[in-house]
Amino acid sequence: MLKFLSSLRLFFALCALLAAAFVYQTLFNRGAPVYGAPWFAALGLLLAANIAACAFRRGFRVPAHHLLLHAGLVVVIAGAFVTRLRRFEAQLPLHKGEASDMAYTGDAGYRLPFKAKLDDFRIEYYAEPLGRLVLDENGSRKVFDAKPGLVIRPASGGTLTVLRQVKDFGLTARNGVVEKSPYWFNPAVQAEYAAKGRREKLWFFSNFPGMHAGRLPFDLYYAVEQAEIKDFVSTVELAGAGGAALKGEVAVNRPLKFGGYTLYQTSYDQADAGYTLLTVTRDRGAWVVYAGFALVLTGVLLWLRK
Repeated sequence: MLKFLSSLRLFFALCALLAAAFVYQTLFNRGAPVYGAPWFAALGLLLAANIAACAFRRGFRVPAHHLLLHAGLVVVIAGAFVTRLRRFEAQLPLHKGEASDMAYTGDAGYRLPFKAKLDDFRIEYYAEPLGRLVLDENGSRKVFDAKPGLVIRPASGGTLTVLRQVKDFGLTARNGVVEKSPYWFNPAVQAEYAAKGRREKLWFFSNFPGMHAGRLPFDLYYAVEQAEIKDFVSTVELAGAGGAALKGEVAVNRPLKFGGYTLYQTSYDQADAGYTLLTVTRDRGAWVVYAGFALVLTGVLLWLRK
């Protein structure tokens, strides 16, 4: 058994399987992460046993840097399991202007040792989105900048005047049109068509391009360009025990650390521009991983000195 566990063939086979799992997770997986699967944990345990068995079998006849490298790798893998078993992770929903210390996972709620208040939430685009009106008539296609006051004269006659443009179309209880948020979630443009004594005001939606098909003697579509979201950012105030406080931003790739916890930007609500969802984590086994990396680094430095 010791000979099997210390085999180099087993080591390379395990590395190949783990590499394949990482590639699958990164490029193809759209479901639950493989890192929590029992088979992935089994591969990690087997790799740790393989490295430990290799070091044990060679004993103290090898240089110190070899033993440190092997021990460091085993500790790093063990640290990954400790981190997973002792990791705290919960969802923290926040509304603008309100402070909360309650985080949730499943049906359970947890009271955090600090309060978080959402000061602001914003969505950033790679470039300023542009609203365009596309006129398609008799095989001829023309594109216009959909700004209020624009007058389009179709070849079939009449005029089409742009009255209003909204980024996020919404209705009040009395069917009044409002801008629900400053973000391009449900962009629309209102235009008045006048021809042969007929006047009609119509709304054209980017998300529903065919809703007026056949109603006019031409096809008219509203489209938005450059509306690709770059990031969404929450500005929060954190207040803990003993007067500890911090104000900062939480973005998709920029977490915020406070009091041993890490806050990540997770989601938002298109129906509520003043809402954000953060993920709060605490890795209480991270020090084991750091200790493993320290052993590996020490082994590498000793190796280089040779």
